[in-house]
Amino acid sequence: MKKLAMYGFAALLLSQAAGCIIYDNRGRGGHGPIDGEDALITARWTFKDEATQTLTGCPAGFNTVAVHSFPVDTEGQRIGDDVIDLFDCIDGGGTTGGLYPDVYGTFLRVTNASGSKVYAEGLSATVDIIERDATVDTTILNDGGYFAMSWDLVGASSNARLQCNQVDGLAGIELISTSVATPDSAISDKFTCGDHVGVTGGLVQGSYTVSIAALGAGDRAVGTAPAVTKTINDRNAVTDLGHILIPIDGK
Repeated sequence: MKKLAMYGFAALLLSQAAGCIIYDNRGRGGHGPIDGEDALITARWTFKDEATQTLTGCPAGFNTVAVHSFPVDTEGQRIGDDVIDLFDCIDGGGTTGGLYPDVYGTFLRVTNASGSKVYAEGLSATVDIIERDATVDTTILNDGGYFAMSWDLVGASSNARLQCNQVDGLAGIELISTSVATPDSAISDKFTCGDHVGVTGGLVQGSYTVSIAALGAGDRAVGTAPAVTKTINDRNAVTDLGHILIPIDGK
């Protein structure tokens, strides 16, 4: 289970619309856009076949990793352009040049040498490099991806919005992904209700029946949203389930 700020769902699209500064670190030492600053983000990446839990090498024809960093405000909203550092994929990691000490959104994109073709993009993360440098680890799933969602609680009978603390004994939110091809296999991801947003762990590509519930004492469901069937794509793709309203029994 992964936490992901709401801006992260759109970060990959926004970065293409916003301005950017590109620094090419392939084959030489890193450098940055701001002289005299020493706030750094180290990105590390691996590739994995989710079905077999096997680590793989960089995909053929995609030898570059572009690490995107952009400042965000306290709500996780972008407030500046992307700084893009380019690295050789085979290195498995790289450190950006100097960035102004701030809070950043960051993600990586795996491309061919010219950047004209994209293999996959990593999930976004938020890093605070005001006081110290940060390291971000990303695993790219060759044969799978993730479900993402946001949620609110509502009364099943009143339809009124509820705060998490208005549900006695609330233990969290559970998303159960059941493969349509192998219905005896179900994968559970649990989230803290107050986060109101989350991303599952990795899932092998395919169709899934998705059930989302609020859990009470003993992990007993105290409200369940209607089940839906959605598809997980490969190359680390995120399938956004949208905003889910979870009806709470007896409210």
